Amino acid sequence: MSPDRHPRAEAPDAAPPVRAWARIGRLRAWGLVLPAGVLYAVTFGIPLAMLLGASFARFQGGVTTPGFFLDNYVKIATDGVTLAVFRNTVSLSLLITAVGLACALPVAMLMRRAGPGLRLVAMFVLVSPLLTSIIVRNVAWMLILGRSGMINSWLIDAGLISAPLPLMYNRLGVVIAVVHVYLPFAVLPIYAALRAIDPARERAAASLGAAPWRVFVHVTLPLAAPGLIAAFTLLFILSMGLYLTPVILGGNFVVTLPMMITDAARNQYNWPYASAMSVLLLASIVAVVAVSAVLGRLFAVPRDA
Repeated sequence: MSPDRHPRAEAPDAAPPVRAWARIGRLRAWGLVLPAGVLYAVTFGIPLAMLLGASFARFQGGVTTPGFFLDNYVKIATDGVTLAVFRNTVSLSLLITAVGLACALPVAMLMRRAGPGLRLVAMFVLVSPLLTSIIVRNVAWMLILGRSGMINSWLIDAGLISAPLPLMYNRLGVVIAVVHVYLPFAVLPIYAALRAIDPARERAAASLGAAPWRVFVHVTLPLAAPGLIAAFTLLFILSMGLYLTPVILGGNFVVTLPMMITDAARNQYNWPYASAMSVLLLASIVAVVAVSAVLGRLFAVPRDA
């Protein structure tokens, strides 16, 4: 056998160890993921399956009958009230998300241009509402937005208004209170996206004669789109689950789907219908996450860009 044929003969013998090490590496990776997967299945997957199964049960005469019935979903589609509340919940969440993004973008840009000290102060101010009890926050907003609250008292004392403004027990009060506490979830993703932008790109656009607003619209915003999409997703998901803030600051004038779910389960003991409304709420959130994932891939910045 000629010497030049020896490498070809030895190559098949060298391949099995490489494949064996690859299999061992995959097994190790699965071994690392397995505990988290089991925990996820136990704490989320199984309860979710139970919730889905409960949504097909029948509640009649105060008695729950397990089985596969579509009564709850038919009721959601035909009673008119549940869909109206669902639409109100979605519109309120979109309003909170829009206001939150409008407030978060300037703050994130300021943090990007600020020095380390000012950035640390801004971070503390952003995160501080999360360190306070939700009851304390809502009561504080009642003292600020109420008919005899700080804002109305100041405006009346200054002679700017003659009667208190309706700042509470409506959507305005709910939006203000929710945006106040959820703002960090919008600022931080946008700030991370802005920090990843190479300033040379903006300087290059400006050196070519682009006005500052053109640089912002055509360079900064497209590159920060992944952060904006992430902030939109977080704000919308969190806003869809609102319960306590609409109860306290919205009164009976702002009704959300989580409030209906709580009433059906706690007061009517209609767990199947509460489960069906929960499935509707979860499905809408999953749809938004799926759309956001697609948009995130479309606007993703290439690594070599």
